[in-house]
Amino acid sequence: MPRALVCLLFLSGLVYPDDAEDLANARERIRDLETDIQELIDEVSPAVGAVMNYAAQQNPTTGEVRVTPRSLGSGLIVDPRGFLLTNVHVIAGAGHLTVTLPDGVTYPAVLYADTSEGAVKGDIAVVKLRGKRRFPSCSWNDGDAKRLKPGAFVFAMGNPHGHALDGQPVVTMGIVSGKGRAAAETGYLYIDSLQTDAEINPGNSGGPLFDAKGRFVGINGLMNSRQGRSNSGVGFAIPVNQVRLFMRKLLKDEGGGVGYGFHGLEVVSGEGRDTGAVVRRIVQRSPAAEAGMRPNDLILGVLSKKVRNRTDFVNAIGKLPEGKSVSVKYKRGRSMKVARFKLANYNEFLEEVGRTRQRRGPPPLNERGYLGCEWKAGKGGLVLTKVQPATGAEKAGLRVGDIVLSIDGTDTTDGPTMVNLLAKYEPEARVKLKIERDGRARTVSLTLCDVAEQAGVHE
Repeated sequence: MPRALVCLLFLSGLVYPDDAEDLANARERIRDLETDIQELIDEVSPAVGAVMNYAAQQNPTTGEVRVTPRSLGSGLIVDPRGFLLTNVHVIAGAGHLTVTLPDGVTYPAVLYADTSEGAVKGDIAVVKLRGKRRFPSCSWNDGDAKRLKPGAFVFAMGNPHGHALDGQPVVTMGIVSGKGRAAAETGYLYIDSLQTDAEINPGNSGGPLFDAKGRFVGINGLMNSRQGRSNSGVGFAIPVNQVRLFMRKLLKDEGGGVGYGFHGLEVVSGEGRDTGAVVRRIVQRSPAAEAGMRPNDLILGVLSKKVRNRTDFVNAIGKLPEGKSVSVKYKRGRSMKVARFKLANYNEFLEEVGRTRQRRGPPPLNERGYLGCEWKAGKGGLVLTKVQPATGAEKAGLRVGDIVLSIDGTDTTDGPTMVNLLAKYEPEARVKLKIERDGRARTVSLTLCDVAEQAGVHE
């Protein structure tokens, strides 16, 4: 018997009725239940989007830009202004984004803010859809993952394997399999997460998990499988209660965000009678160190929550945002102590101790200014072979055959030099080009543009 039908019969309170009347009643209750589920889906699915992340690469020899799909995922609009919740790992990288809604309309989108800059790399991101309308949305305040118990029915919606790119999200049903799980993949740590057997696959990442009343209770993000990237019935979602700790700051300022807080403690589970979390290492000048904690301290509680092992400690403190004040109860020898400190912004802590995070390589193409031209090598500079319409280059009067000699006083002798030079500018930057046309030199001022709009992703 199919699992879904068994579930429906179980919910109906009837399994294998004995007579025709019982069978008719069971069928009626199943039809009522199906109707309830369909109404739930109809109510929340308009706010579920299919996310596409495109990578852009520029050929330094010719200046040509090619855009290819990089990753896909899902998301939930949580504000009628077009703010969509998803995972950081869905939109990370080159980052030319589009979101397709169930009405079939595709909107360009931009990363608004995320939680990727903390001591722990968080997997919550907010994307802003570009569109002049009020978007269908679901509240991020109504659901409560804490009240869910193992066995509670949940629904996952999203874009597995790209099947929702025509607009209609894919729906799967399951139960809460466990709570308080810790899992990690590709550098993103899931703390105090929900485990569910509602089937999720590549492309479901960032999509919503709903309870039986249609309330948003989590962001689907990870799955465990020993058969590669295929479903095995073990998926993890970031609880909405954890999401709420970050939402107000994520929605506050474009380009901002808030990270998971930094405390400076590395712990292991206690052994024997020492139930708790033992401090194995502590970062000097970290908040915990400044509050007086030391290696070998035995942590017994965090914010009035009992700590029996390393997992309890991580679930209690690891999900909190920077700036949160915490209290840690611990034992040193025979003495009981309490340390009180505020979780730090990790980047600010590094600056205070004279260190910084190193950024490797040039910024991705969508963060650089785009000239809007293609070129070939020429005498003394680069000869323009194509000028994209509606760009600053076209508006400034650049033409095919013009020779670009320099940008803001720096010579553009070859294609790689041009690409590396443009990498120093952001979109909307104003630059001065020295060009040669018909044997005469002239200076042209123009505004660099967003490569995504000119590469056909954001139309």
